[in-house]
Amino acid sequence: MPPCSVRKPAQKFVGEPAAASSTAGSEAGRVRVLITRPQPGADRTAARVSQLGRQAAVMPLFEASVTASMDDLPPATEIGGLIATSARAFDMFGNQSVSESGYADIPVYAVGTATAQAARDAGFAHIHEGGGTAEALLQELVGNLAPVSSGADRTCSPDSAMPLVYLAGVPRTPMIEAGLSAHQVSLRVVECYKMNKLSYSTDIVKTDILSPAPDVVLFYSANAARAFCELAGTGAIDEVIESVGFLCLSPPIAAELPPGWQPRVTVAKRPDEDSLLALLSALE
Repeated sequence: MPPCSVRKPAQKFVGEPAAASSTAGSEAGRVRVLITRPQPGADRTAARVSQLGRQAAVMPLFEASVTASMDDLPPATEIGGLIATSARAFDMFGNQSVSESGYADIPVYAVGTATAQAARDAGFAHIHEGGGTAEALLQELVGNLAPVSSGADRTCSPDSAMPLVYLAGVPRTPMIEAGLSAHQVSLRVVECYKMNKLSYSTDIVKTDILSPAPDVVLFYSANAARAFCELAGTGAIDEVIESVGFLCLSPPIAAELPPGWQPRVTVAKRPDEDSLLALLSALE
């Protein structure tokens, strides 16, 4: 991706989508980075971007809502393992104790580092951290299916004698369900969170969030990439996409962007935030 152009001093917008106010910007020449991930992660990323000497602008394209609780799960004795492709899956447990309910020793297959940490924070004891993508997690699941003992000595292998439970979001890609079905793995899906699309007025987008225009847009999900493309189709961000660079967490996310944008797309070496933000270090 060619070096980003140097722009005039900018305002920094870090806040909830509905808040159109900004705080004063800083020095000229700082790369301005648009963060599209949902809150509260967007503000955490903004803080990291600022620490790298870049300017952060926050425009979440989705917000999450919890749609299930622990009461929606089968009894612990009927679950061979839990699958989670997002840290948000564990919001369903709230302040409930997974230990007291007997779920703590169920093996958890988490897609990556952040999801694995959310499982630990929720109280789960046996967690397998996947390679960062749903595809890698699926391969690991299929390769590790084996009978395991029940009770406190359960390992991080799912019990093939009992159904796996996928703590799923809406919308989602069908990769996990389709892949396990192809291998005749018994699976129950519990939809526990929903990503709701956020809308912005054209005036707020043009005059506040994207004024001045960012040099780089960060994409953490295919949903966000598709939503940004839809926003571009309205004409609200024509000036932004003429020269902006796009940094994507993984190849499937990059694939959601149109062919005309692909020359300005860079994909993180690994599907985690550290790798994504490392790309910013090369931008001047």
